Amino acid sequence: MINHQTNNDNEIDLKELFLILWRGKLYILVFTFLAVFLASMHLRSADSEYLVEFKLKPVGETQQKNSFSGLGGFASLAGIQLPSNTTTDFMIFKELVASVEVSEIIFENKKIIKEIYAGEWNPTLNSFSEPAKSKRSVYINYLKEILIGSKEKNYMPPNPRRLANYIGKNIKINEDKDTGFFTIKTETSKPDMLMTLISEVIQAGDKIMRQRYINFSKEPLAFYKSKLRTSRSREHREALAELIGKEEQRLMFASKGKYFTVEPYMNPTISLYPTAPKPTQVILLHLIIGFLAGCGIVLLRNVILKLRNSNASRIK
Repeated sequence: MINHQTNNDNEIDLKELFLILWRGKLYILVFTFLAVFLASMHLRSADSEYLVEFKLKPVGETQQKNSFSGLGGFASLAGIQLPSNTTTDFMIFKELVASVEVSEIIFENKKIIKEIYAGEWNPTLNSFSEPAKSKRSVYINYLKEILIGSKEKNYMPPNPRRLANYIGKNIKINEDKDTGFFTIKTETSKPDMLMTLISEVIQAGDKIMRQRYINFSKEPLAFYKSKLRTSRSREHREALAELIGKEEQRLMFASKGKYFTVEPYMNPTISLYPTAPKPTQVILLHLIIGFLAGCGIVLLRNVILKLRNSNASRIK
């Protein structure tokens, strides 16, 4: 009998809960309206973002695969590594994108650097300088120092390391599992600037891969030719001649071709309409948050009033 009474006491009376919320409907409406108002203000001040998309594929992927025909033994005896295939170059290029090595090349383009760090460019001084801090940022930094002991970092003007970090955050390369090709998709409020930056990144990475191959190929080619002169096996001579022809063809392509490692197989695109923020989702989310916040305040107020009445009755 006692257990049954305890269970009844622990049960939530939905009718009473509804009545509490109904009596506090004004609070709920106020918080809901306030949340929607804040969402509206956010949408008005937020920058519209557009989707920038690049699709890349290996350059001449079917023509540039090497056929070594058992020549790995010769190369290993001489301590020379055979040239990597296009797929390996493709993956190396992916890792190069956010490297300081690529950023150093792009950093020579002062025009795009000024666009990326426009807020830090001081035309009066004709150089980059620390922008003025808002009161909010000052308070946040002060709060961080109190809570976690994190002191504010000294201003660092734009440099290749900062640019590499910016590229790593804003340019993500995803591999298509079906085709093995790369897709770059990113949302930005400056689509034209970012499209130019992506093009610069592709060219810089391709330039590095091109130069690495030119520097690397001289020694293996000399080794193949020396083996061709001394080889007595007809099969080996034919395989060496074929390999030398392919490597010389690729070396010529590296010296004169427009792209060496990757190339766009479709024209880069910018979405016709903004992709973010999404007004419907933002308004709906704030509507739900405001409603729940209002309900929470009403229930909390009801509990406080009950405690006050209970204490008052005890005093009497």
